[in-house]
Amino acid sequence: MNTEIKNDTVQNSFYENFMALFFLFCYFLIDFLPHFKSIEIFNTQFFYMAVINIVALLYLFSNKKVAYKKTKIFSSEGLVLKIYFLFIILCGCSLFFSKNLSLSINSFIQLLIVVVMILNLILLFRDKLHLLYQIAVLVGISVFLQTVLQLSTVLKDFASVTNALNNLKGNTGNVNIFAASLNVKIPFLVLGILHYNNWKKWFLALCLLLASFTVILISSRAAYLGLFFQVVVFLIVYFKIHSFAKKTVEQTIYILIPISLAVFLSSIVFKNSDSIGRFESVSTRIVQIADINEASASARLNYWNNASKMISKDPITGIGLGNWRVESIPYERTTIDEALISSHTHNDLLEIAAETGIINGLVYLSLFILIFFINIKNIFTKNDTDKTISLLVLMLITGYFIDAFFNFPLYRPTMQLAFALMIVFTVLNSTKHSGLNGNSQKVGLFLIIVSVVTTCISFMDWRAAQLEYRIKFDKTPVSSNVILNEFPTITRVGIYGETFYQHTAIAFFNENNLEEAEKYFKLSNTINPFMGISNWYLHKIEKLKGNQKKAYEYLKSAFYARPRTLNFYLDGLRMAVVHKDTAEIFKLHKLFSQYRSMPSNWKNTAVALKQVGYNPQKIEAFIKEGVRIYPNDSTLNKKIKQETPTSTIQNNPSEDIENAPKAINYMIEAKKLGDVKQFEKAIVLYEKELALHPEKKVIYQDIAVCYFSLNRSETAISYLLKIVNEPTLNDGKTEYLLSGCYYKMQDKTNACKYLGIAVNKNYPGTTDLFNKLCK
Repeated sequence: MNTEIKNDTVQNSFYENFMALFFLFCYFLIDFLPHFKSIEIFNTQFFYMAVINIVALLYLFSNKKVAYKKTKIFSSEGLVLKIYFLFIILCGCSLFFSKNLSLSINSFIQLLIVVVMILNLILLFRDKLHLLYQIAVLVGISVFLQTVLQLSTVLKDFASVTNALNNLKGNTGNVNIFAASLNVKIPFLVLGILHYNNWKKWFLALCLLLASFTVILISSRAAYLGLFFQVVVFLIVYFKIHSFAKKTVEQTIYILIPISLAVFLSSIVFKNSDSIGRFESVSTRIVQIADINEASASARLNYWNNASKMISKDPITGIGLGNWRVESIPYERTTIDEALISSHTHNDLLEIAAETGIINGLVYLSLFILIFFINIKNIFTKNDTDKTISLLVLMLITGYFIDAFFNFPLYRPTMQLAFALMIVFTVLNSTKHSGLNGNSQKVGLFLIIVSVVTTCISFMDWRAAQLEYRIKFDKTPVSSNVILNEFPTITRVGIYGETFYQHTAIAFFNENNLEEAEKYFKLSNTINPFMGISNWYLHKIEKLKGNQKKAYEYLKSAFYARPRTLNFYLDGLRMAVVHKDTAEIFKLHKLFSQYRSMPSNWKNTAVALKQVGYNPQKIEAFIKEGVRIYPNDSTLNKKIKQETPTSTIQNNPSEDIENAPKAINYMIEAKKLGDVKQFEKAIVLYEKELALHPEKKVIYQDIAVCYFSLNRSETAISYLLKIVNEPTLNDGKTEYLLSGCYYKMQDKTNACKYLGIAVNKNYPGTTDLFNKLCK
């Protein structure tokens, strides 16, 4: 009889252990999910996590050991969860003060998905901390697959190492997130290496080598810091636990050798790289950590400064959870080009303080401090097994907190899994009873209801992300009817700050339904009036209606909202010419050049001044000012020799101040056809000009733009590849156009490859675009 009971207990224990590891394995699968044509992978991942939450809850609360057991998770020992739930409650309260409720709802739902995942993992691994080393093997398998799949891209593109390295971003869509996600897996690998003495030890050592090698190759400075301080924490705590015994030193060698070998191998790869800066060398990248003038570091400082301003403006209530994506745009108008936005503060602590109030920001910070000190205390007071778990958590919190300080792991599922494990192991290692207070059946039913709600809303957000993907990347334009039929129920703002009203309005505009387009552009302005795009289109609509005065007002509103946007500046000049507004021409030039000083600014402004009849001598003096700033620019030097400027405003030859010459100029005529979207006819003329002047390689770019506009990206690419190494076209524009073609074909690998080259050639506007789309 006793033997039967013992066998049943062993079987039940094996089953429960297996199910706990199985569900954790399911959560780890987020790193291998396809995008399913979602604008960003995290929309897919959150929906998947919500589904797994429901399945896990159904398993847990159909298990009598869980369903009928009263346990104490919120006892005096459960302070970590109390602080964490206070943080969640305050985030929820911010919905009442949100300026864009749809953004807050989606962000809060994502936080709730993580809350349920944490509770699931606590219940799954209650009394199962002995599974820690099996978890380490599970993590090792995940790391091995992630790194091998990604490092194979380096081998495939070894002829261009820089391009290959730029594409090391795993399934996260961002190199920094990928590096951070590997960093927070390293603590598990370390503990597994220390524990095992068989093939598992060598397998995990190989995984540590691959993870460290990949992190170093990615060259994320935050990940460098995370890796370094994780190693420091490990050495300090491990020697504290085990002293400087011979065996302890030997064990650390198994950790340090793979990491050291990773540094050595990375240095070899970097030497074969044709890049300067990010992929030049390990030492160069480390030095850049302290360089606040470097582009991305400077951008972060700007975001943090903007966050400080927003906190001081709404210190108690904040702007509303998730609202940074829209409310930060006015603060970035003078620091970010075109229609790009920051999306996140690149510091979770500041973002939470700005969105939900400074009190909640301090609550969030206190959560990390509490976890740190609880585990430090365990190192001094617990037995060796508990100390090992605390060592794991201390390494986890080090890697996660550094990433939270420089990036935005709060809304990235792959990082939230690490955050969840950090809380779970702290709670389970610090409390005698871990579970739920009161009637677990009622609590379980409540959690299942919450999970169903989060699954439904995350599904709707995922569908909105798929619609946005189609709007941006489908080869054929998505019609207004399709957008309206699939219009998101909750989501109003897309991933890049553009509203779905704006997407609808642009579709109506392209269909020449100006009345509906105007209606939806104005609706878009009620949600996000800060990007200027809606007003720019409204100015086009008013021009088509013949309302030049109103068009001028809309255009100026768009430009002064985003004075670093090239199209707004050029169209501003054209409208100022129509209204003979010389003063406005100078204002536009001064403000745009203050933020984006380019030789073409002086040429475009000079043409506008000529067209309004401005004094020729003063125009010549104006051009000389440009020559003083750009003495090596051949076009400005050539123009200074002329009595008056005769070129057209950039990208708009149809507004040339002089009539076309009697002999047909195929270039000018082709550009005129392009302006009225007769691209096929324009191509014919470009080809004729190319036959007459084959030395004009720039014509290949013009032909490619026409084919791109005709949704024939493959043909456009064939023209651009003919001149990709042309020495006379070495400004990065060819690579920039190639990246656009590949992006339209949904080939992000090649898109980022050529965009990275354009960045290295300093082509205007590519750095922010690359940081947005490829990191």
